[in-house]
Amino acid sequence: MTEPRRQPVSQRENRKRATAARLRDSATKLAGRRGTDRVTIDDICADAGVSRRTFFNHFATKDEVFLAWDASDDAYLTGLIVDRPRSESAVRAALCAMTITAFPPEPGSRATVVREVMANHPDVAAQATQLTRKVVRAVEAGIAERLGLPADAHAVRLGAVTAVAALTVTMNPSDPDEAARQRLLEETCRILDQGFMTVEP
Repeated sequence: MTEPRRQPVSQRENRKRATAARLRDSATKLAGRRGTDRVTIDDICADAGVSRRTFFNHFATKDEVFLAWDASDDAYLTGLIVDRPRSESAVRAALCAMTITAFPPEPGSRATVVREVMANHPDVAAQATQLTRKVVRAVEAGIAERLGLPADAHAVRLGAVTAVAALTVTMNPSDPDEAARQRLLEETCRILDQGFMTVEP
């Protein structure tokens, strides 16, 4: 049985994606300078060079543009996982790759903006859940490629969910101590690599 062919992306769809990406980039840049609460939809539109109507064709709220995820995010995170050292387990590779994206060194990064929105606006919980699902999907793709398995294989799906959950419980976004964060990350990876039965009480 032959697989169905993927339909090529239309020029209109490409323009739509490009506009959404431009809006997200403008929102991130402005929020990185001022903080998310000091950026308005009008500010984002002016920076991106689009109308309010165009904004609302893509996003329902200001917070939604901050939490937007697109195909380039999938490719970036998947690539980071695949490119990690082959000596690392797939879950360790995924966790370390996500740490790079979640805690980049530059101030005002997209990850910082996303964390700020999620911390300051609990009403975005549904959007945050959707974002987490998209992250899991990208992690699944990276783990699947590392292991040479289909993305829907049980080991792949379990590894991706485990890595995303481990990042959530390991990383304290308010803790600026990079050395402490790295120690905790290493301890988390050790436990995941060896299994919970090896953890001393």
